Amino acid sequence: MSTHNSTGIAALLTALAMTGATAFGITIDTVTVGYAGNAADTASGTYANGRGAVSYEYQIGTYEVTNAQYAAFLNAVDSTGANTYSLYNSNMSSSTYGGITWNSTSSKYEVKAGFDLKPVNYVSFYDAARFVNWLTNGQGSGGTESGLYVFKEGKLVSTPDHATSTGWVIPNENEWYKAAYYNPTLNEGAGGYTNYPWAGGASPSHTQDAVNGATYSGGPGNVTDVGSYINASSYFGTYDQAGNLWEWTDTISSGNNRVLRGGAVYSNVNDLSAASGRGGSGPTDEGYYYGFRVASLTAVPEPSVWASAMGLTMFVFGVWVRRGRRTL
Repeated sequence: MSTHNSTGIAALLTALAMTGATAFGITIDTVTVGYAGNAADTASGTYANGRGAVSYEYQIGTYEVTNAQYAAFLNAVDSTGANTYSLYNSNMSSSTYGGITWNSTSSKYEVKAGFDLKPVNYVSFYDAARFVNWLTNGQGSGGTESGLYVFKEGKLVSTPDHATSTGWVIPNENEWYKAAYYNPTLNEGAGGYTNYPWAGGASPSHTQDAVNGATYSGGPGNVTDVGSYINASSYFGTYDQAGNLWEWTDTISSGNNRVLRGGAVYSNVNDLSAASGRGGSGPTDEGYYYGFRVASLTAVPEPSVWASAMGLTMFVFGVWVRRGRRTL
């Protein structure tokens, strides 16, 4: 299982992640996914068998990217609201389910009240790729068209080899799957997989403090704040990999379509499982039920904080990631 620091600095960084809009960027909370070289899942399910093997250690987002974080990104790369690369979908403002508006008076993207910690939706695979490019390029005025995903004239022309690249990426299906379902303590320490992204094999529950809690309804509904089911984490410490939003992965399902994993708020129980929770969609599709989390293919530093002599002002530089520490 994973444990996390609960220091005052971590609390500050969490607060900044909630607002997602500081002068110096956003914070991304990640966990380390170790046990490199693990075997793939041998379950009989079509969408489970053969998945989850990863030959390297990596970090993955503890949570899905939130509206607050995405709004900070929009304000950094599209301060005029020109929306050149269609990073902002107007449904984010007009829809009951969207969480971000464009304020033409202040020329600023703003998060709807109460939506700060809800995962951003109405985002495409290309939107997510540009977001991770921005992270790789240092945030702020960092570009969106180059990084590990290279765009030319608005078209994606190059994607990363996850085994050899360094930087921020959209997790591929194996990385996403391992973070969700792999548990190295199973099978007398040989490792294995669960059918849901939490300890044990219990079916999902709506109970807030349950170890198998998830956001799903079997019909239309709105997402919950990321990490709301505080006891329902994967072995490595990720949350919401069952329900809330389908998450983009950097794996092609067919043609140019990308794999989506995990189910969404409207899903039934089956869509939340390793065996059935898989879909695919075009890279420019932006549904209210599509979101994403990020991954890093290089070790990320501990949070760094500069305090003023008065101890009242802290400056947060770049992307700080509070890494989870695993205890056996």
